[in-house]
Amino acid sequence: MSGMDSVKTNRTRRQRGYSFEHELVRRINSCNGWKAIRLGSPSVAMPDVVAVNNAKGIMLAIEAKSTSTDTIKVPIEQVARCINWLNLFTRYRHRHAILALKFMSKRWKKAYTYEHRALQEYYYRWEWDEEAHHDDVVSKVMRILLEGSKKSSKSYIACKYDGSLCIYINDAGTDAATILTNTNSSNYEGRRIRLDLNAFTMPWESKNNDSG
Repeated sequence: MSGMDSVKTNRTRRQRGYSFEHELVRRINSCNGWKAIRLGSPSVAMPDVVAVNNAKGIMLAIEAKSTSTDTIKVPIEQVARCINWLNLFTRYRHRHAILALKFMSKRWKKAYTYEHRALQEYYYRWEWDEEAHHDDVVSKVMRILLEGSKKSSKSYIACKYDGSLCIYINDAGTDAATILTNTNSSNYEGRRIRLDLNAFTMPWESKNNDSG
């Protein structure tokens, strides 16, 4: 890929992500009792979108990703920034870190060439303060990664077009990688762990706009 093509591709990806964030804000703000705002630059240690329902004591810290490929990657560091944000607002009784993942109806094949597919959107809630639905190894690995998110910059959560999730541990020599190396299970392949997160009903998906 030429330098100009690379710049154009990166710009398109950013614009696609910004568009999805604005779309989420618009949808949430259309719901009774909800207010949402996009927080801006990815260089800032904040979620992409924050939404609140003050009457119900709900806060959502949303990491939003959109793609025309078959896989979305969410760096561990970006999950951590959502959790860190929520930890600042303990007056909200219900605080949720949300992965908002959109697979566009145009699938990228090669430069400037796409094919049609069904649009898919997934909304997953990260159980940041109650990890009982994870097995012990996944919980232990994620705690290590989240607590040392700056050092785990190569690790990420990947979502496939079918909605399946995995954690990829690409930081060789870390405690998290060591745990997986010493674990024998069909859920772990090399440094990849299958991840099960609960789907989250977004405000506009709820009949009474009472998600949470």
